[in-house]
This record gives sequence, C-alpha cells and structure tokens, in this order.
Amino acid sequence: MSVQRPRVEVVTYDGLPAASGGAHGLRVRKPRLAWQAVQSFVDACVDPVGDPALALRLWKGGPPDVSEPLRQFAAATLGGPRTQDRTSTAWRVRPDAVDHVLGAIEDAGVAAVTEHGHPLASLVWDAEVRLLDARTGQPYDGVSPQMCGGFAVDGYGRLLGASGVRASVGTTASSLSLWLSLPGDERLAEAARRIQAHLAVRMSAKHWRRWRLTRDGSSYRSTRIPSPLTG
Repeated sequence: MSVQRPRVEVVTYDGLPAASGGAHGLRVRKPRLAWQAVQSFVDACVDPVGDPALALRLWKGGPPDVSEPLRQFAAATLGGPRTQDRTSTAWRVRPDAVDHVLGAIEDAGVAAVTEHGHPLASLVWDAEVRLLDARTGQPYDGVSPQMCGGFAVDGYGRLLGASGVRASVGTTASSLSLWLSLPGDERLAEAARRIQAHLAVRMSAKHWRRWRLTRDGSSYRSTRIPSPLTG
C-alpha cells in the first residue's frame, strides 16, 4: 500500500546546481564585506534550524609562504583541525572567533590562491534554514519537510520543504549556494521578491521548479517554471 503524502505545492530554487558551477559568485572582493552581505540576507530572510556550522578551510597547493602563516594562525586560534584529507584541512570556528578568522583571510592578500587559481582559504557558513514570511516574521506556514511527508528530491538527502544556505568567504573570492523551498501558492511572487531584495547576487531565471503531488498521492513530481521574479 502506497504512503499518502500531504497535498501541498512547493516551488524550489536550486541556486546554483553543480552543473552550473555550484554557487553564486559574490561580487564583493573584501572578505569582511562579503560576510556582512551574507549575514544581512540571513538576518532578514531566514531562520536557521539549529546552530549553523562554521569552519575555516585551508586548501593545499598554495604558496608555502602564504599557507604556513594561515595554518599557524588556525592552530593557535582554533586548536586542532576538525577534518583533514588530501585536498584540504578544516577547523571548527567558534562564533566569537569569526572576526579573527576574517582578519586572517584578509591579511593573506591576493597571493592566497591555490595552483588552480581558487581561494586558498575560506570561512564557510552552512545551515539548514526556513524562509521567513515578511508579513508574520515567522517561517512560511505549510512549507517544511514534515508538511511534504519527508519526500527526498535527490540522492543527496535534500528534502522537499527544506531550505539551506552555504556561504564561502574566501581570500580572493566568495560564493553563496542556495537551496530554497518557497510556498507554491499566491505568496510565491512576494516571497521571491523579498529574497532577491536582500541578496547580494542576482537569482537565476532558471532552476525554478514547482512540485505537485502525483495523482495517487504517493509521491511528488516537479516541472520547470519561469522565474516568479519575471511575472
């Protein structure tokens, strides 16, 4: 017997998928300004579900005279690394250490790039969030993984109704990854406009999908739709 799922409609924005580069580039070079732009959006538009994950990631393949001071700073300020593999080392960042980490990233300068031209070090902010309704100041009613019956939209564990934000503030460039679940009813256009008004990047006209319950009520199917910002 198939599981009957709640009859709700959700519109998702995947900005941007891995096939399109994986993230919006923030057109702000200075790390502190990029961080402020991200936090301004977070404060205005989303409510984190639990504590966001904060990490300093140092990639391998950079100039030793730049990499080593960053490594020494991380060890002295943040303690032992949380993870380490062939490509990078990551340290957990306490909220009270964010300003120090941003200072170290800025001080590294334009030479802080890997051999492939990518930022050598980045402060990463990662959180599952719920979008806030401007009218109520609360998460949108009817938009949550629970309301969508825990339906998985892909093989990465993302659930319909959930939203996520991942910001990477780097030595030479910064980026913002978004997975957003918006109400699929008359609130959609206003919700999209509010998000765009507080973002430091332009949302893509592509990558919008409307999810509807299948006829038998056991699953959801999606169709690509025009950006609600163009209506």
